[in-house]
Amino acid sequence: MRINRITRAVIACAAGLALLAGCGGGGDAEASGESSNETRTVTDSSGTEVEVPADPQNIVTLHYAATETLMDLDVPPVGQGAFMETGVPEEWVDQLGEIPVVAQEEPDLEKIAEADPDLILSPNTQEPEMIEQLQEIAPVYQFTLRGGDRAQWKQRVKEVADAVNQTDELEQLGSEFEAEQKRIADEYADVTKGTTIGAASSFEDNSAYLWGSENMLGTILSPLGFDWSADEDTMVEKYGEAEQGGNKSGKVEPEAQISMEVLDKSLDDADIIFVNSDLRGDYDELTTTLIDSAVFKELPAVKAGHVYPIGKATIAGYSDAEYGLKMAEKAIKEYRKD
Repeated sequence: MRINRITRAVIACAAGLALLAGCGGGGDAEASGESSNETRTVTDSSGTEVEVPADPQNIVTLHYAATETLMDLDVPPVGQGAFMETGVPEEWVDQLGEIPVVAQEEPDLEKIAEADPDLILSPNTQEPEMIEQLQEIAPVYQFTLRGGDRAQWKQRVKEVADAVNQTDELEQLGSEFEAEQKRIADEYADVTKGTTIGAASSFEDNSAYLWGSENMLGTILSPLGFDWSADEDTMVEKYGEAEQGGNKSGKVEPEAQISMEVLDKSLDDADIIFVNSDLRGDYDELTTTLIDSAVFKELPAVKAGHVYPIGKATIAGYSDAEYGLKMAEKAIKEYRKD
């Protein structure tokens, strides 16, 4: 790891930055007792073997999908990708607001170097040229964000936890989450069994976005005992491949953007429709337009008043998933009253 530290120091000095190790390279971290030279070799989502610190102290994330897992594990980053305030737990807002944002649309190499990371967590969406530049600053671990495996959010979370050597702590989070799923499934079996659900949102004008049973929300809601809309799965299979064209893994992400003209064929069999929201239970402008549309209002579940916010359909980590469970239980209670 000495080469990496020297490389970072050179980059920082060239940018006129003052690093803790000093531009002269004479202040080894191990001499101060702050960290060690111990490393581990891990394999990231790209299949690349990466030598990472055994106990990383200064982690930079380039996307919130990694930031949330670090926060869940109580290992906050020193630099982070951009985030929306309403898309994070309320209790994190102040703390996250104090962490420098080092990536918006693209990583800001100067800001990343300024953060003096000993590990960079990057989504598997960066171009090889960018990864090479990032590697000049610190080891880069690429985690799964896009591709046919992106629905496996637990896999992504596990990747991030493995990169920072926190898999034992992650197992505890997973056990608690699954126990909560089982509690809800057992307590509300009279409601969930035989009830068909679907999920929708909107990211573009005059269109709707569908989430199939194999997507992130499916892994959260299906274990509660619900049946997933066969109509929605059919439409996702039909339009998902055409719209997304597959990916490097040869798989198709189990989601699809559709025109409003076919929305009635997509969720007609759903007893309940869950709608993507932020972590305050509010809808954005595009989703509100979807909900207010004539075709949406004609769906049987909508006419029956069984439309509920569910939190984020794109699950970044256990905090997102737990919020979804909380909203699902609230919806189940309201549905039971009817």
